[in-house]
Amino acid sequence: MFPLQDLVVRLHRHPPALLGESALPPRRFSGPQLMRARRAVDVHRRELAAAVGAKSQAIVAGWEAERTFPPGEKLPVIAKVLRVDIDVLFPREGACDLADLRCDAGYAQYAAAEAAKISRYALSRAERGARRLDDEWIATLAALYGVCEDELLAAQRKSFGEDMPDPTPATLPPLTQALRALVSDRFPDNAPSPDTIAAGVNSEAGAEVVRGDQIEAMLRGVESDRVFGGAQVARAVAITGLAGYFGVPALHLDDDPESRVLGDLRYLASRYNIDPAALSGKGGISPEMVNLLSNLLSPGHGDLSEH
Repeated sequence: MFPLQDLVVRLHRHPPALLGESALPPRRFSGPQLMRARRAVDVHRRELAAAVGAKSQAIVAGWEAERTFPPGEKLPVIAKVLRVDIDVLFPREGACDLADLRCDAGYAQYAAAEAAKISRYALSRAERGARRLDDEWIATLAALYGVCEDELLAAQRKSFGEDMPDPTPATLPPLTQALRALVSDRFPDNAPSPDTIAAGVNSEAGAEVVRGDQIEAMLRGVESDRVFGGAQVARAVAITGLAGYFGVPALHLDDDPESRVLGDLRYLASRYNIDPAALSGKGGISPEMVNLLSNLLSPGHGDLSEH
């Protein structure tokens, strides 16, 4: 398996945020990536500042310059405003503890304690690994954070410094496997960073079609639909750009090649005014469509305008 750690952008872990009460959770943060994501959706700094309850856009400028860092509980709203999956914009490192679960749910400590009707002091002690949560609070906090009780208890064990078993790796998406294999094959000695790959893809495409954080997310195993927020056109353009960068057919990187082929065939059928039949679920492929495909597959098929 190609070592993913050699591909991802190395970013240092940050100290507790100066603008909030909690430390940044085990997610990596990049000011330049935040700036690119903000500009990609044409969100002004003052709009993002307002969304997180700040009065001045200077707070966002500070994040983008990495002079300061957002409180952990603000990350979900930042990702939502910028229409980027939180695991793409702020990749997670390691297992969650109690503070991480709270931040991912978008709660400051005082707000979570108030919503769960428990003592803030008790919640703080649990997050610091000083005293465990009372049993009667487990179900309430799990529901508040949108996780199951087992996940909350596992996070509590993490907060108390207990050794956590390595998670069983899920099957990686085909696109991730293909990208890792291409990077390993093309760059066996010195793999480029995701930002470098994105720059190469964008140069190949002649426009900005993908960002470094999106490349990294796909290499980590995030499904491409999540990476591109369900925008199929953006996903297809990025995959085509990646294929050009690595010098392979686009289908080599598509994790749903059948749909892409069917879409192309429907386009051809429409272009040549042919009933595609089975392509629309009506039965066998029409003779005209078979003839068109036969001509396309034959060497030097030339002009098909007569069909």
